[in-house]
Amino acid sequence: MRKLVSAIAAAALLAAGCSSTFMMVKNGTGYMLGSDSNEVYRLLCESGDLQKILLDAQLGQDAKDDLYRYNCSPERSRDKVKQTYASMVPAERKALRVAFKSNGYEINAMHC
Repeated sequence: MRKLVSAIAAAALLAAGCSSTFMMVKNGTGYMLGSDSNEVYRLLCESGDLQKILLDAQLGQDAKDDLYRYNCSPERSRDKVKQTYASMVPAERKALRVAFKSNGYEINAMHC
């Protein structure tokens, strides 16, 4: 029974880890993509950065639309961003990270 509980807990942790997004850093401050904070909204949406990034990213239009909608519209949702990111194939995830980098962001950098 303990082995079953341990296996279920490990699977849950693995699934949760796979559904997260990534850390984006600009000007020395880092945030998770999909964060519902006002700072992320200003950084990505009010600045127009996310529109530029999505134009550069080699993604399907549905993924681009969903990422913009769930980060920058009244429908903002951390969970929906995570779901969208999790539904992307590895090549699309990489293309998104590369687009962030080419627009002045560091990815998964932990500054002290």
